[in-house]
Amino acid sequence: MNLGVFFRSSLVRSSLTYVICDGINRAIPFLLLPFITHYLTPTDYGIVTNFNVYVQILAVFGYLCTAGALPVMFNKLEKQKIKSYVSNMIVLNTLVTILCGLVSLTASAWVEKSLGISTYFQLYAFIVVWFAGITNVNMLLWRCEEKPLSFGVYQISQSTLNALSTILFVIILLLGWQGRIYSMMLSTIVFGLVSLIILFRRGYIEFSINKTYLRQTLFFALPLVPHALSFWFKSGVDKVLLTNLCGLSENGLYSVAMTWGAVVSIFLVSFNNAYAPYLYKNLAVIDKNRDETEWLQKKMVKLIWASIGGTFFLVLLSWFVSIGLIRVMYAPSYYHSLEYLPWVMAGQFFYGGYLMFVCFIHYTFNTKMLGLITFSLSLAQVGLTYLLIVWVGAVGAAVSSAIISLLTFVFVAWYAMRVYNLPWFSYR
Repeated sequence: MNLGVFFRSSLVRSSLTYVICDGINRAIPFLLLPFITHYLTPTDYGIVTNFNVYVQILAVFGYLCTAGALPVMFNKLEKQKIKSYVSNMIVLNTLVTILCGLVSLTASAWVEKSLGISTYFQLYAFIVVWFAGITNVNMLLWRCEEKPLSFGVYQISQSTLNALSTILFVIILLLGWQGRIYSMMLSTIVFGLVSLIILFRRGYIEFSINKTYLRQTLFFALPLVPHALSFWFKSGVDKVLLTNLCGLSENGLYSVAMTWGAVVSIFLVSFNNAYAPYLYKNLAVIDKNRDETEWLQKKMVKLIWASIGGTFFLVLLSWFVSIGLIRVMYAPSYYHSLEYLPWVMAGQFFYGGYLMFVCFIHYTFNTKMLGLITFSLSLAQVGLTYLLIVWVGAVGAAVSSAIISLLTFVFVAWYAMRVYNLPWFSYR
């Protein structure tokens, strides 16, 4: 391969930019974590983890399901129509967040009992979700416009504020787990406001309602609710079960291992941030003339299989490095988290494979079956996690997550091959 051509590729350059910026972005709180663990017990860290779990479930309804529509519609609508589409997406997200808030607060006592989060902090979670949704729209636009540098600098700036406020609230003012949540709130609100200003100045905030766009976004998002909930089941329910069956301390240890698995996802998500727009652009070319784009079809297939192979070696290397660093960087009370690590890393590998194929399902708008696959498997994970925790202890949560990640990858890849025709197993 000609390395000069390889590094001049827009996909490679964008991917490297995303990887570097996202790496710095994730490294800031990640490097801060060993210091925080000296001020937070595993139980404290378990409460912070559960707050994040609650935010994640609210975000599913608040903005995550609608987010997938924007990259798809960005190349299908004229610029002025995109501006109207974005405004109506924000309106829809706001209405849904308010509705979810009213419904969820009726179950606030159950949430407090299950997650250890008081009603006040539940209200804080809704504030975090709304401002995070605004920032998400702003970031999606930069991604669609293939502006990875703007995307990355913004991410890094928010993480820096988050880290500095964590030092202030947790290490200097000694506010404990509450201080960690306050720092998350501060950085999310500040950058949500900045995103709102940016969107307004760029003309993406219009004071008009387009019922067609509202319906279109809603119909795109509704079938994805089960799909998005499946991710919450995979990353949230296990923590709820651990909290109730094994205690907050074990939940905190599991979350530390998950944090190291998230290091791998830095590269997976960064690559996907560049890969998805690149894929959609090439699929549009293929759709216009399939007969004369056979070379492009084979090129896309080779890219996918090569990326999955690269993911395997990345995960393997990360596993060995993580073992050494946890022993060096963390207090001895956190060493038990190593028991979860191999299963967490296996789950990351299957997640990387999933990312390579799910874009085809989004592109074809065949989201109903995607939701059915992922939601069904996630429901199965709830039962499997409970059984494995009872049978083999707390590590059963990680084992269950890895098994379901494998099945999700297999079924999503199978369905993607059915909904979009490419020479999937042609290597020449």
